[in-house]
Amino acid sequence: MNKNTPTVTVKSAYHALGAAGYPKSFVSRLLPDWWDNALFKTSSGAIEFASILKQRLGLDVRFGDSGELEVLASNRPARYKKRSATLVSELQVCSSLGMALGKLALYCTDGTADPLPADPKELSKRVRTSTGAAAIGFGSLLDFCWQHGIPVLFLKELPRGSKRITGMAMRIEDRPVIVLGFQSGQNAKQLFVLAHELAHICLGHVAGTGVLIDEGMDAITEAIEREADQHGDAEERQADQFALAMLRNGRLTLPLDNHGTMSAAQLVNMAMSLGDSLSVDPGHIILSYARDHDDWLLANQALGYFPDQANAKELLKDRFLANCDVDRLTDDNRAYLLSMQGF
Repeated sequence: MNKNTPTVTVKSAYHALGAAGYPKSFVSRLLPDWWDNALFKTSSGAIEFASILKQRLGLDVRFGDSGELEVLASNRPARYKKRSATLVSELQVCSSLGMALGKLALYCTDGTADPLPADPKELSKRVRTSTGAAAIGFGSLLDFCWQHGIPVLFLKELPRGSKRITGMAMRIEDRPVIVLGFQSGQNAKQLFVLAHELAHICLGHVAGTGVLIDEGMDAITEAIEREADQHGDAEERQADQFALAMLRNGRLTLPLDNHGTMSAAQLVNMAMSLGDSLSVDPGHIILSYARDHDDWLLANQALGYFPDQANAKELLKDRFLANCDVDRLTDDNRAYLLSMQGF
């Protein structure tokens, strides 16, 4: 865009963004406090607007000969593990926002990521040794990721009507980042999402600058329910099996066959006892029991017995603030990075 190029109109700019899945109401909330739409009248203002879109929405845009804003297709190698009824275009908003968050978070952290084993049993051992945890819970796996150079972020804010993802594993300039999009506060459910995305990284499913987006896992029940012969995607099968073996201390299955119908209190006692003997998180055992008996209501009641089982979002915020030097960012970008995660 140069001095001879017609100025961009506010209406045409927001119309183009709306057509790409970013309504004006959403974009306006993410713009810096100092932004004024009157800046569209100057070439420098339009260019600044494009820079903001790239940094905060992960969008590449250009200005046509008549001054209209055009949203360009992403050239990032992204792969979508989605439901058959979902279009790739419906997940691209989530993907772009997750990438934008990841880039800002990496700017706030130092170093490189440590190489991790592709053997779930070995990784399970390393998580326990590194964190001192007898059983791998959500907090300990979060700590392990951050300790080994893998930021774990939470994507809360999306445009109204956008399809949500469960999780994303990506590499930005060869540094791994995980973004959790599952909107549950239950540690046991978020634990499996995190383990699944970490599995994608350990198994080499994410290329040097690639993104892998998981839409599925319907409230995590689907992820734990699906057996190897029931899921058509080989990488998803591998990530499921890797995650389960890591969380279950090297086992793919748990000895739940001998436990019949029980109350929520009995399920809690069984999960705690079995968890102690196998070094497996009791919350994960409860969800596994729910899968075997198709009783998710009972599982939710049982999880309610644990006072600290529903603080996943607080743990995400705590670990993020402890490991990210957000003061490296401008005030505007710092506020954006925090608000997009609901922090």
